[in-house]
Amino acid sequence: MRKKFLGREWFFEDFLPNEPQKSTWGFLIEREIYSGKSKFQKIEIFENEEFGKILVLDGIVQLSTKFEYIYHEMLVHPAMLYHKNPKRVLIIGGGDGGCLREVRKHPVKEICLVDIDKKVIEVSKKYLPSVSAGSFDDKRLKIFNEDALKFLEKYQGLFDVIIDDLTDPKGPSLSLWEKKFYQKILNVLNKGGIVSMQAGYLREKFSEKLRKKIEKNFPFFVLHSAFVDCFPMSEHVFFIGSRDFDFDKVSFKEILKKFKKLKLKTKYYNPKIHFCSRL
Repeated sequence: MRKKFLGREWFFEDFLPNEPQKSTWGFLIEREIYSGKSKFQKIEIFENEEFGKILVLDGIVQLSTKFEYIYHEMLVHPAMLYHKNPKRVLIIGGGDGGCLREVRKHPVKEICLVDIDKKVIEVSKKYLPSVSAGSFDDKRLKIFNEDALKFLEKYQGLFDVIIDDLTDPKGPSLSLWEKKFYQKILNVLNKGGIVSMQAGYLREKFSEKLRKKIEKNFPFFVLHSAFVDCFPMSEHVFFIGSRDFDFDKVSFKEILKKFKKLKLKTKYYNPKIHFCSRL
């Protein structure tokens, strides 16, 4: 929501459904870059000196160009390096292109991106080009603008890694935070397949309840965390799960070896962060 405060216009983040309305956060709107509506949600992009350009969907902050690399690197690289040899990767959501940018640093054969809202991709490519960094032109990429639940029904045992970059449980992503969705994800993973998903703030009661719901559906899982400046409530949590992959059996030495072999260029993530960030 936009409010006048101290004589200037500010943005304050909306509350999620059933979330305690006791605190929120905001930032000064120094420039409005884009504001419009798609078939599914309201899309806004603002500029602020501290955060850079900020993408907001239905009143909830999705990223800031100054700090998105922390979020996207942590959502993508731990899962990709846990896996023995990922070749087919599915990104659910992620229309801004940040996860895609990080996935394409790996020698995968195919990347599928499923985002129901084509407008988010179009707006992000035009106004947030630094986030995708040309990744939408990658020949390995196939884009599907359709409902993720329906997309998952078409495939079984196809993907090695799934990156679940959903918006918070509101609007078009609400149905993708339920047991039915997690079961479908498990069905489309290959043997040894891994899914990584954003799982809210570490100490937020609302997010704690969501994580407990997610954990019940995955026989093996691990949590990583990182503080992302444009999500200031507390550390952001990244849930990584699998049907048959034991994350505790992966050593620092293995992750370090893979990281060096791939010559990954990252700003935040590295093998030490990988293990220090585990909860």
